[in-house]
Amino acid sequence: MEERIGYKVVTNDMKSLGLRKNPNILTFLKNEQLVLPEEEVEEGKGDWGGIWVAATVGGANTLVKYMSDKYGVECRIFIAELGKVLYENSYRIKTNSVKLIKEI
Repeated sequence: MEERIGYKVVTNDMKSLGLRKNPNILTFLKNEQLVLPEEEVEEGKGDWGGIWVAATVGGANTLVKYMSDKYGVECRIFIAELGKVLYENSYRIKTNSVKLIKEI
């Protein structure tokens, strides 16, 4: 199986951004795999049922700027190892698990 990477943007306190009014805020730890329970995983492009990451560092930088400009929230970017890819397009990837490897 090919190892996939993405770029996870988190708040300074290592929480997910809560975009699109997502009430399910996850807390990430560096070098620890966060795996969603199987019953919380759903393939496809729907917002629910996965962990979203930016496909490119440029996309991650755009999210950082958006969070700063719109909400005044400072964010961090990590290179992340991804689990099973549930959906992807040119700018974002939905996966069932993420491991934050290195901050950039």
